[in-house]
Order: sequence, then C-alpha cells, then structure tokens
Amino acid sequence: MLWEEVSGLAEVAEEQEVDRLFGLGPESFVAARNEAARRLKKAGDAAAAARITALRRPSLSAWAVNQLARARGPQVEELLEAGRRLRAAHQEAVAGGGAAALRAATRAEREAVAGLVAAAVEVLESAGHATTEATRDRVAATLHAAAADPAAAELVRRGRLTHDLDPAGFGTADGLDAALEAWAATDGTEPVEGAGEAAFAGEEAAAGPRAAGPRAAREGAAGGRGARRGDGKAAAGAGAAAGARRGDGRAGAAAAGRRGDGKAAAEAAAGARARRLAAVAARDEARRRARLAADQAVLATRHAERLGRLADQAEREATRARKTATAAIDAAAAARERASRAAKELSEAEGRLADDG
Repeated sequence: MLWEEVSGLAEVAEEQEVDRLFGLGPESFVAARNEAARRLKKAGDAAAAARITALRRPSLSAWAVNQLARARGPQVEELLEAGRRLRAAHQEAVAGGGAAALRAATRAEREAVAGLVAAAVEVLESAGHATTEATRDRVAATLHAAAADPAAAELVRRGRLTHDLDPAGFGTADGLDAALEAWAATDGTEPVEGAGEAAFAGEEAAAGPRAAGPRAAREGAAGGRGARRGDGKAAAGAGAAAGARRGDGRAGAAAAGRRGDGKAAAEAAAGARARRLAAVAARDEARRRARLAADQAVLATRHAERLGRLADQAEREATRARKTATAAIDAAAAARERASRAAKELSEAEGRLADDG
C-alpha cells in the first residue's frame, strides 16, 4: 500500500511537470524538458526521465492552441459545443431534415473558430511571435478538427498538442458546403446556388416551341382576313387557318413532351450529383476516422507500454521488499538468539555470585 501511494504521487508529479512544460514558450521547451529529465534521472526515476525526454516541442500553431485551452477554456468549450450541434444538424440534414438548422450550426461553428483564431493571434503576438496567414490557417484547421470529432476535442482540451490536427471530413468548410449542396439537390425546397439561373434558362428554352403556336394562329387569322377580300382566296385562307391550328396543336404537344423530358433529365442529374456528394462525404468521413483511429492506437500503445513499465517497476520493488523483509526476519532471529545467550550468561553469573556469598 505504501509503495502504491508513493507511485501515485510520482505519477502526479510527472503529470504536473508535463503540464508545466507545455505551458512554456516553444523556444524554452527543449531546455526545460532536458533539465526536467536530468532531475528525474538523478532522483532515480529513469523511466519517468525517458518519458519526459520523449516529449516533442509543439509547433507554433499547436502551441497557440494549447494556450487557448489553458487561458480560454470556456471559449474553447463553446466551440466544442458548437461542433456537437453541427454534427447533429449534419446528421439530421442527411436523414432528410431541413437545411436551415445546418446552415445556422455551420455559421455558429465558423464564428467560434474565427473568435478563437483571433485570440490565438493575440497570444502569439503577446509572446513576441510573428503570425502569418499559414499559422492562422493551421490554428483554424486544428479548431475545426476539434469541433468535428470528440476524440480531437479531447486532445485539444488537454492542451498538450505537439502538431496540428487534420479536419478531413464533414467538419471542414468544403465538406459542409458539399453537404448543404447535396441536401438542396435532393430536397428541392432550397435551391443550390446557381440552380435558379439554370431553371430560368431551361424554362426559356422550353418556351420557344410554345411561342410557335400563337404565332401560327395570328398568321392564319391574317390569312383569313385576306381571303375575305376575294372569293377565290377565301377557301385558301380558311385552309391556311385550319393548318395553322393543327400546327399549333402539334407544336404544343411537342413542347410538353420536351418539358417532361427536360424535367426528368434534371431530376436524374440532381440525383446523380447528390449520390456523388454523399459518396465523397462518406469517403472523407471514413478517412478522417481512420486517421483519428491511428492516432488513438498510437496513444493506446504508449499508455500500454507505460503501464508495462510501471508493472515491471512494481515487480522489482516487490522483490526488493521481500528481500528486505527476509533480511529483517533473519536479523530478528539472530537478535533473539543473542538475547537468549545473554540471559543465560546473566543467570550463570548470578549463580556464581550466590555460591561465593
């Protein structure tokens, strides 16, 4: 029990040391890490020293996110909550729900990211680091990743990132735009950007054949008026009018057929586009989950190795404790034997004194 308490205190001290290191500036990290490892090794904890030495200095953008987790915890939690609502809205939209909730959740997530990116710029500038567009983009990518997946969110919460996170999948702006477009293509109540112009062009093209009927009728009527000016021409005018009316009917039927064909083709194209967008989103989601699973596997492996080292250390300590206990038992037996001999000698001495008296 005593060893377990000591071991637990050592782990707590090590965690505090790691937390302190990731709170330092990137320029101070390596020297402080090496000094901490030397102290642990000198204190006899070589395993902890090795773990500290294995820590890698965070990139500048990862360091900025770590500081946000430490100094702007409530704001980071707001982002993660916005990410949770965004994932729920995305699932609802994919299942056939409306796009309004997805658009609102997307806007809220992006606003939360933008606010934290601005805070990260302040952190970097206050620490004397120049901020570039690339640095801001990497900070934003890590924050989007944290909003997109609970595992990435937990990594950001800990404030110990050493590299940027990849927001592959629907958590990215492109992925969300694709989801909105897919929803609009399949639902039809909110058009995809540019769809109104395409629909207008299609209606204009379909109106062409319809316009032919009235034109033919008007021409036929004019022919009828001309026919009344002469008996010989009247029959020809009447025949022309009848032909125009027949042509108008046939043109209207052809226009209706073309409108039906165009609508079916547009629906088929929209369905194919929606299926492709869904397939792309599913592929990106699978890729993102595979990357996160790989990161989690690495972390789990490191944790298992650490537990194995602790178990080995515990076994060595137990062996030493057993040896110490055995030596103590032997020493106690020897002490009892010496005490017995001393008592016997004392008794003999007292007997001799009594005989002499």
